[in-house]
Order: sequence, then structure tokens, then C-alpha cells
Amino acid sequence: MEEERVREAPLGWLAGGLLLGLAQIVAIALSGPLGVSTQFVVADTQLLEATNPAYVASHPLIGTPKYTELGAGWWLVVGLAVGAGLAALATKRWRVATTHVWWRANHGNSVGKRLAVAFAGGFLILLGARFAHGCTSGQFASAWAQLAVSAIPFTVALFGAAMLTARLVYPRTPRLEG
Repeated sequence: MEEERVREAPLGWLAGGLLLGLAQIVAIALSGPLGVSTQFVVADTQLLEATNPAYVASHPLIGTPKYTELGAGWWLVVGLAVGAGLAALATKRWRVATTHVWWRANHGNSVGKRLAVAFAGGFLILLGARFAHGCTSGQFASAWAQLAVSAIPFTVALFGAAMLTARLVYPRTPRLEG
């Protein structure tokens, strides 16, 4: 089956890493480190301001320009979504899939369960990012680009947690036919 095959990436890891590094340099030079989790708070503040502007104006945190104005970070999020869509179309990798081979090998064809797990995982990641006052892209990629010492233990913890999570969610390796 076509969807059971794993396709080669259109860009190698070295070229992708160099492009990410270049993007970090440009971003830091123009406006500051990359990160997207704050923009969820900005979106929430925009909605709240439309319904209760007095509350937003009186709030000591979300009433500040960082959360009330659609700045460069907001347009970064828009650009990421548009750029990802254009890249998927340009490389002919756009396809709608409700499950994938790894999910089916470990959890069957339950689309509802996959959507629920994906939503819960996304919620936990965003919650953790807000508790930490920054997301993994901000701490991982941007901290390394700035040679921050905090990037070292964070990276070890990030990859350790990611490997543990992957092992727990996908304990069985699917049989790939090609």
C-alpha cells in the first residue's frame, strides 16, 4: 500500500539544520529568538479583549502590549502554517490521513482515539510550555543558537522524554512494505 511506505525526506538533515541555523540568525538579528507558545496567549487575549476589554485593560499581565498586539511572533506563526502548507504542496507530500502506519500497528484503526490522544498530547505540550514560560522551539533551537548553557540539560531532558514517550505510545514497530 502507498501509505505504508516511508518516503525519503526532500531535504537532508544537514541542509535542514543549516537552514534552521540561518533562520535563527536572521530572527535574532531582526526581532529576537524564535518561539511560538506565547502566540496562543496573544490569540486568547485578542478573543478576550473582544468580549471583555475592561478585564484585559486591568489585568497586570495580559494587559501589556506583549499580549495585546499582533507582533512579529504572531506573523511567525502564520508564516509557519502557510510555509508548511506550501512546502507540502511543492514536494507533493500533501495528503489527508486520519491514522498512520505507526498508530495502526499499535492501536488499530480508531480515528476517534487517535484524535483524542493527539488533542490531549497537544494540550499537555502547550500547558508545559506556558508553565515554563517558553516552548521547546524557543528553549531548544533558540537557546542553542545563542549558546545558552541552559540548552544542554534541557536538550538531554527533551530527548529523553521524547524517547520514553515514543516507546510508551508506539511500543511495536510496524512492518513496512516497500
